Amino acid sequence: MNEYPRDSAMWMEAYNAKYDRMGKFEKKEWDQLLGHYSDSSYSENDQAGPQAVCDLPAIAFGPELMNAYPSAKVILTNRDEDQWYNSCSQTLLRARWYWAHEVLQYIDWVTALVHPLRKKYWQCLFADDFQSNGKAAMRAHYQEIRHLAQQKRRKVLELDLGDGWEPLCNFLEVDIPSVPYPRINDGVNWTSKMKARARLRARAAIATIMAWIAVPIIVACLGAGVLAATQRNGNLSIRVDK
Repeated sequence: MNEYPRDSAMWMEAYNAKYDRMGKFEKKEWDQLLGHYSDSSYSENDQAGPQAVCDLPAIAFGPELMNAYPSAKVILTNRDEDQWYNSCSQTLLRARWYWAHEVLQYIDWVTALVHPLRKKYWQCLFADDFQSNGKAAMRAHYQEIRHLAQQKRRKVLELDLGDGWEPLCNFLEVDIPSVPYPRINDGVNWTSKMKARARLRARAAIATIMAWIAVPIIVACLGAGVLAATQRNGNLSIRVDK
């Protein structure tokens, strides 16, 4: 979402279609949003590479994505409920109520796209009350995906944090990378990245404000210059006539 802010408009359409019954969001729209998922096996000659979608805002659409892409592999990352709740409270929930986002959405075009979507999925998934509804929503999500997978006879990898590359790569039928398994989205790193993005968008907003101020000043100066030149030309013609 933050990497591709223009996609936020289509994600908002998907949420509106599912939760507000506003329009339709079907296979054609998912392909447009996510790219065309290949049902054939991935090979090294595939320039697009294997594709995946995870986390917010996509997590609300497990059933829809399973229906749209019947051969896609399903992965559930198991988390301790309390640890997940505490982690979200310290990261994603802060982004929802971060004061800079509330201000910047009226000035900066990126925040204007991303932050309304952020508020939308908190409302749809947790009724905008994560403290009361977060854990129940987590349990309901896992139950729904497991039930659908069983119903559709889809294999699901239940991945625990700390399992490393092997079970994931075996499930995806790809080679195990030679690099260590990444850990880049913990609470400290996530919060620092959020604030760094906010500072970047604040600088962009300041540039926008300066442009708003500069344009009328430049127009006024040009107008004054044209008026002064016109007056000088008028005075000169009068002196010549005399």
